[in-house]
Amino acid sequence: MSRPRRLGRYLVAMFPPAVLVPSAALNVFALHAGAQALARAAEAGPGGPPAAAGPLLVTPRALVAFGVTLGLMLLLRLYDELKDVETDLRLGAAGDPRYAGRPIVTGAVTEADLRALRDVVTVVLVGLGAALADPRCWGAFAACFALCWASSRWFFWPPMQQRLVVAFWTHNPLSLAISAVTLSAAVADGLVPATPAALAWPALLAVGVWLPVAAWETSRKVRLPDDETAYTTYSKVLGWRRAALVPAGFAALAAGYLAAVAWRAGLGWAYPALLVAATLLLPVRASLLLRLRPTTPRADLRPTYEAWIVLTVLGLALALAWTHGVALQANPAAAP
Repeated sequence: MSRPRRLGRYLVAMFPPAVLVPSAALNVFALHAGAQALARAAEAGPGGPPAAAGPLLVTPRALVAFGVTLGLMLLLRLYDELKDVETDLRLGAAGDPRYAGRPIVTGAVTEADLRALRDVVTVVLVGLGAALADPRCWGAFAACFALCWASSRWFFWPPMQQRLVVAFWTHNPLSLAISAVTLSAAVADGLVPATPAALAWPALLAVGVWLPVAAWETSRKVRLPDDETAYTTYSKVLGWRRAALVPAGFAALAAGYLAAVAWRAGLGWAYPALLVAATLLLPVRASLLLRLRPTTPRADLRPTYEAWIVLTVLGLALALAWTHGVALQANPAAAP
């Protein structure tokens, strides 16, 4: 089988485009449009009409930021894959059900294939970064790329791979760093003032969009004692009872942050109300059920959290579009 076909099968298994392309698009839109709505609300002042300035703009630079976001997501996936080759092979050989079928374990893809794809993605990313065409965007992209590259070296402290909590706090917030590229695009397009006061709420929006990723990451590494393998999980480190509640905590924080941002952006109460209800009925309920009535199927929190993330980010995007409208803008006003 040729390398392109092997890599195609790898992407379907480990980086499914049908899931991650829309996910990246929703995240970029929520950040770019949300930052605009927040800037307009601040300009209108208390009681001002948030939609008075017309529809939210999707600019060419925002589309490039989408490409950068998707490329960085894939690059991080490849970095993690290459870092964990030996671990994945060991866990797959030991029969861990979550690793036995991975392409690198079954031989469907080789380490050389992954390195080749990493190099191609890197070249494409550099080109996209240059296409952002603004020093502020270049700075955000360069800083984010440097952090992602450092993560491929365990931030020059390899022992952290044995310390799950340290690895979480150094690696998971990289998705928050990626958000800086999209926010810098909104600033470069002149849609958000480049002042600390104007960027405070967009920064909170970025945290709100990142917290569901933290919830998902912790939800997928929870197992009951009888189901543990050689793989290091949060339930091993923290105990399964405590680990079951950690993702619910991140989900609750996300709901709080995004509800506050939605209120600030003048999106009304429908989205915050639905967000809080969905958070209680999906991730919080799933974690509490596992905590109170533990079973192996209930320990698989990941599908519930993934469904909740889709509802959360999609709901925010729809609320922004419904309240303000959306328009494509080929020639946005230049930033001051």
